[in-house]
Amino acid sequence: MGTDLQDKYITGVLWQDFQHGQLIDLFEKIKLAREQKKDKNLYRYAIAFLAMYVNHHFKLEEQYMKKYAYPDAGDHIREHKEFVKELKAFRDEKNRHSDKNAEELLTRIEEWILSHILDVDKHLAEYILDHEKENGV
Repeated sequence: MGTDLQDKYITGVLWQDFQHGQLIDLFEKIKLAREQKKDKNLYRYAIAFLAMYVNHHFKLEEQYMKKYAYPDAGDHIREHKEFVKELKAFRDEKNRHSDKNAEELLTRIEEWILSHILDVDKHLAEYILDHEKENGV
């Protein structure tokens, strides 16, 4: 993962940054595999990884939202649910590799997930960090 790309997505919450880093690494691997025309085997892995990732990552974020009574939790959780629904539909409809499906997968990761990190996840991280600082955590 390139340093500029990584720095752009850093929130300051260690577990969140680690998990986001995993996602960005996957994105970079898919891009490289597409460029080298070697993405056929990575495609199914990427979809399976995303399903596991969103399940674990979203649950952890939602636990922190509840723990710290995050005021924007409703909207944030709605975004999570919408993405899970979109991912399931994508997995059901495009479970086989094709250039078009692989390109769409890359686009969805970039458009939704990475923009989600830059916006709502950064706001959540600021809230968590402020709350932990106030409480000496």
